[in-house]
Amino acid sequence: MGHGRKDRWSPGEPVLKYQVEWEDQKIEVIADCDPLGREWRFQMPRGHRIDVRVETLEEGSVLRLIIGGESKTVSLLPGNRVGDPIRILLDHTPLELDVLDPIDLITREVGVGPRSTGIQEITSLMPGIIRKVMVAVGSKVEVGTSLILLEAMKMENEIQSQVVGTVLGIHVKEGDAVAAGALMLVVKQDE
Repeated sequence: MGHGRKDRWSPGEPVLKYQVEWEDQKIEVIADCDPLGREWRFQMPRGHRIDVRVETLEEGSVLRLIIGGESKTVSLLPGNRVGDPIRILLDHTPLELDVLDPIDLITREVGVGPRSTGIQEITSLMPGIIRKVMVAVGSKVEVGTSLILLEAMKMENEIQSQVVGTVLGIHVKEGDAVAAGALMLVVKQDE
């Protein structure tokens, strides 16, 4: 294939598994990317693989995806929130995607909330860069309180608290590059 890309998934690489839903369709996708989120590989059903280069056209809102030499423009529509379906324009076609990671899938299927210990660990679902930490240790938070602004795939994602509680620990600072699964913040849930 050339250009420094690998043709096979390598053991130990950061791999992200998602279920993507739109309209009445669902597919399972395995993805990995370079540390900066510019080069992505998606393993699709039936062995299909898609290599995607991501370029920023407008910081945090418009991307160009280059797939097999074809260019697609993705515009993030206003009002998107973490945990809700993602509303985008793909070229000029509106599209709403529900992207679920394995934890979201388990929570949806069995109705699991935060750990029974009352501790919520906030981890990064994909590689990214911490743009802003919006709370401090000891801060009281409500459901929906903004905790961290994480840039991933050149889009800013506002990570919000899922519980009422107190921030126990912050494990990142602005400018940090984080891998998928990296612990960013810990919240103790109020009883």
